[in-house]
This record gives sequence, structure tokens and C-alpha cells, in this order.
Amino acid sequence: MKFNIAICDDEILQVNLVEKLIMEAIETKNIKVNILKFLCGEDLITYCNSNKLHIIFLDMEMKGLDGIESARKIREINDNVIIIFVTGYKEYVFDVFEVNTFRYILKPVKIEQFQKALFDAIKLIDELKEPQKEEEFLVINKNKEKIIIAYNSINYFEKYKNKVMVMADNQNIEFYGTFNELNMLLNEDKFIRVHQGYIANIDKIELITSKEVLLKNGKRIPVSRRNAKEVKETFLSRKRVKL
Repeated sequence: MKFNIAICDDEILQVNLVEKLIMEAIETKNIKVNILKFLCGEDLITYCNSNKLHIIFLDMEMKGLDGIESARKIREINDNVIIIFVTGYKEYVFDVFEVNTFRYILKPVKIEQFQKALFDAIKLIDELKEPQKEEEFLVINKNKEKIIIAYNSINYFEKYKNKVMVMADNQNIEFYGTFNELNMLLNEDKFIRVHQGYIANIDKIELITSKEVLLKNGKRIPVSRRNAKEVKETFLSRKRVKL
């Protein structure tokens, strides 16, 4: 995703400074941006009428429309765009609440404060755009009865003789079956076989060593030494962590 970021200040030096701060902040990050520069609120509002912005860095005192008036008009167009004021004036700090301001940064800008505001804004946008995931369930047959267990409550499965034991948060259930049969029922992106006798829920794994898996509930289960490297790589790839 590319983030459309607008900078609006009636001083071109300040516009260029904010642009530089943005580019320096994302230099080592996997973040793509499209930066648009405006020297007055009127031009910014005109652009907002027909284009989508994700973040706006806005000055307070400008020729023509000031920052607050510009923000009011922008809110009439787009209620979701993140507005961050960058200004040299403390006295407006309480006025910005009426336009749903995300941050208020005073000049001269402190780099750490600026970067935190930028990254927090990007994080919020990412969270809001993520679709809600439907909850998944495991359905098993036991004594002619169907038992439904939510994936997110399952910690791991353990094989014992001709039975499979489901070790969940609030209950343990056993049923007759094999891991091969169980694998046909499971979403393979959610579970990983770490040992001949154990299948773990990927979301419940805290740490994998060459000998064992530590789950988030403190339980430790063994890892097959022969397959430990493959288990780690599979876990990382499914969690979308770059090796």
C-alpha cells in the first residue's frame, strides 16, 4: 500500500523540511509514500475534493484560511484522513480537538516525536484497513455427537495410541482418530506438526528451539530434532516473518 501524505504550510522551507523528515523516517522501512505539497489551505481543500489522502501535516497560521478552518472544511469532505498539526504556536492546542486531530507537534520539530506520530498514524491506517477475519472452528465426531472447537482456543494436539487429544484453553477433548485424518480437517496455515506426536497452533507458539516448543500458556512440547530446522522455517514463513 502506498500512503498519500499531504504537507500544507505557507513557507516552502517548512514544507521541504517536513518532507525531508518523512523520507528520513521511512528510509529503512518497507513503507511507500506519495507526498503532495501545498502552500495554502485552499489548494489543499481543492485537492481533497477529488482525491484521497491518508495523512495531512498541517500548519496552523497561514495566509488565507488558517489551519483550523482548513481542517474543518477537510472534515466535511473526509472524516477519516489523519490530521497532524505542525506549528510554532502553543495557544491553539485546545482548538484542534474540534477537528479530530491525531497529533499536535510544536516547532522546532523534534525528530523522535515526529517519527512516532508518523508511524503511529501509519499503524492506525493499517489496522483500520485490515478486514475482519471470520473465526474458524474444528468439528469432530465423538460418540455420535458433533463437537465444535474454536481454532483460537486450541493450543495443540497430542497423539496417544489410537486417539487424538485436543488441548484447548478451557478443556481437553479426546477422540478416536489419527493425525492424517486430523490434517484433512485443519487449516494448514494455522497448525504445524512439530513432532511425530504433536501438532501445535501457530498463533499459540512463543518460541521454538532445537529441542522444544514453548507455548504462550507456558506449556512445553517436544520438537523432532531431525526436523527442527524445517519446523522453524515453516513457522516463520507462515507467520510471514522474513528469514
